[in-house]
Amino acid sequence: MRLFAGKLAFVHRTLWERDGVYRWAALLGPPPLTGCALAALALILWNHFSHVTPVPGNDVPDSDAPWAHWSRPLPRGDQPYTEAPTVALPQKDANGGFVGFEPGWFGNIVPMTVAATMDVDVIASPITSLALDGPTIPLARVLDAGPPNGLFVAAPRTLFVVQTPGLYAFSVRLTWSGTQSANCVVRLGSAHHRMIRSVNLNVASETVLNYAPTEFRLQPGLFLLQGAIGCWRGAQAAAPGTVTVLVRRPGEVEPTPVAADEVIRPRHRGAAGGR
Repeated sequence: MRLFAGKLAFVHRTLWERDGVYRWAALLGPPPLTGCALAALALILWNHFSHVTPVPGNDVPDSDAPWAHWSRPLPRGDQPYTEAPTVALPQKDANGGFVGFEPGWFGNIVPMTVAATMDVDVIASPITSLALDGPTIPLARVLDAGPPNGLFVAAPRTLFVVQTPGLYAFSVRLTWSGTQSANCVVRLGSAHHRMIRSVNLNVASETVLNYAPTEFRLQPGLFLLQGAIGCWRGAQAAAPGTVTVLVRRPGEVEPTPVAADEVIRPRHRGAAGGR
């Protein structure tokens, strides 16, 4: 109860400082009723959007995790991280696949804004859905799934299959193969930890960028990977290129691209939108 009261007081102070509507409601309306109701609502929303919790069965969180937008940097603790599976390891069917799942990624195309300082803000307002059948994310598919104009990125999610317990490391390889340079944003995280938050400016043609790996100690299950990925030139999203998630499995020395049967999505997810 004391913890809840402390959170309520924090929300009240924050809203009082930042929200003029809240101050008017507290001053002109019945303060005990209006103020507490708004603060309680804010606390509920705070708790809802600040956490992504592991879910049982074949359900996968639909909402983008807060770190995918990074309104403020999240701290990186000591590695390796220990994180429980997002979903229990499903049963296999007669063909060796997982019941209720299929290979690939699912997610959305979402808007992006770029400030004069080149700070990137990814907006959690889906333009359309996105589904990719293979383990690699082609930037041309991102471009094709989005609107004809403007800045946008892919916000993809997938479930990495962990069958052997042990030490894993995840990283990303960005390959830009356009004839002109471009700017690219790459963000990757799990359900609870940030791995990569990078904006690369003026990436030249035929450039390959490998990002530093992040280590996890994992148990068997399905491990959520999600991020924000895209390139742009001027005021337009751009392609071609590819983004590949790399993984170093227990006992391996170097990361290699994830295999097609290691990244899966729920079978009921819809196909990608297109233009």
